[in-house]
Amino acid sequence: MSYQRPRYTPEQLHQVYNRIRLPSRYRYEPGEFSTEVIRHRDGHQFLAALVRCTLAHVPFENLALHYSPHHQISIHPSELFQKIVAQGRGRGGYCIENNVFLGTVLRSLGFQVMTVGARLNSQNDDTEAESGRGTFGGWSHIVNLVAIRGEVFVADVGFGSGGPTRPVALKDGATEMAIPPTQHVRLRRDAIPENEYSNNKLWVMDRRDHDDQPWTPIYAFEDDVCFLPQDFEVMNFFTSTHRTSLYTYRIICSRYILDEHDDVTIIGEIVLFENRVTRRLRGKKEVLATFSTESGRLEALEKFMGITLDHAQRAGIIGMVTELGAPDQEAASGYE
Repeated sequence: MSYQRPRYTPEQLHQVYNRIRLPSRYRYEPGEFSTEVIRHRDGHQFLAALVRCTLAHVPFENLALHYSPHHQISIHPSELFQKIVAQGRGRGGYCIENNVFLGTVLRSLGFQVMTVGARLNSQNDDTEAESGRGTFGGWSHIVNLVAIRGEVFVADVGFGSGGPTRPVALKDGATEMAIPPTQHVRLRRDAIPENEYSNNKLWVMDRRDHDDQPWTPIYAFEDDVCFLPQDFEVMNFFTSTHRTSLYTYRIICSRYILDEHDDVTIIGEIVLFENRVTRRLRGKKEVLATFSTESGRLEALEKFMGITLDHAQRAGIIGMVTELGAPDQEAASGYE
């Protein structure tokens, strides 16, 4: 008998529907009915709606590493449900958190899911990015591979800005729109430069922002290695603690924007990076806000991301390298 990953209850799944503001036409009753829909009726559209609504309403963010008393991240599904759904503070998580959460939701609804590790492409400098090169690192990202009636799709809600915004068919050359009108992603089967043997090929996810630009690899993964929760724990420990991990010394938060006239079509993204908020909407980018104090960043998190932090969480950043300006008196005291 194979090991069964954790599942959410039907009651919890209804709360997830509310959290991601899933349109009513996709709110299938969890259990036998949702499984029937997936296997025989509308599994593809159901998956696409779950992915896009999660991207729009569950932020990609690493705030727990900076705004918390403990500066640690748990990826246990029950802890993720508490943080993302039950807490009611608009929270999300970074790559491993959001994709473990989505994988658990999908399994609980009856989808056939295999969650695998991925190697991020660092794109260390502009020259590499412009040329479509870059350096692949260790296993530090994860994606969900979802099988529906003989087809497999990559479902990724944990890449953050610039990632796929809909399920991508696991086929060499498969291309999908990410953000209209010009940003696309594609999959290809290829060897990465860091492989010692050129016949050892992986699936590579590429992105191209404009038609006249080269494709740039963003991550690579394999589809026939079954990663275990224990593997993700090791990956999470490195990503959340190692000094070379971007998440330990930068504050990042982003979410995607849905078309107000079409509740499952993504048309843009909002990104908070350190002390600035930018928005990319239908290919046009603008700065929405800049700030130099912690109070300014907290206001931006609430206004643009819908995230509110309690006083213990706010005080967690005091003394961190990511703290902005002079600490607020209220945050310093830890009292209301």
